[in-house]
Amino acid sequence: MLQIKEEKTFAELSKKEFNKILDLLKNCPIHLIGRAAGDEFVTAGGVDTDEVDPRTMESKLCPGLYFAGELLNIDGFTGGFNLQAAWATGHLAGVSAGSN
Repeated sequence: MLQIKEEKTFAELSKKEFNKILDLLKNCPIHLIGRAAGDEFVTAGGVDTDEVDPRTMESKLCPGLYFAGELLNIDGFTGGFNLQAAWATGHLAGVSAGSN
């Protein structure tokens, strides 16, 4: 489409090639789908909670690494449960990381 070699690094691009990429990004068509009440979806996946200390949110496998929010494998409807989980685990992870 752009006829630019994939192996090129950003620094190797000519001004013309850079402008081609920029033009594509600025004019890329995006089709949005509306959502209404009742169309909630579920988030899933992430770090297994068995691998995280629930008192600190610190990884049991990699000390000094903390997890929070949707990085964790906690399933819930968006807009409520996941937000509370993000705030609670984020606060706990931040306080715990800051005390070490």
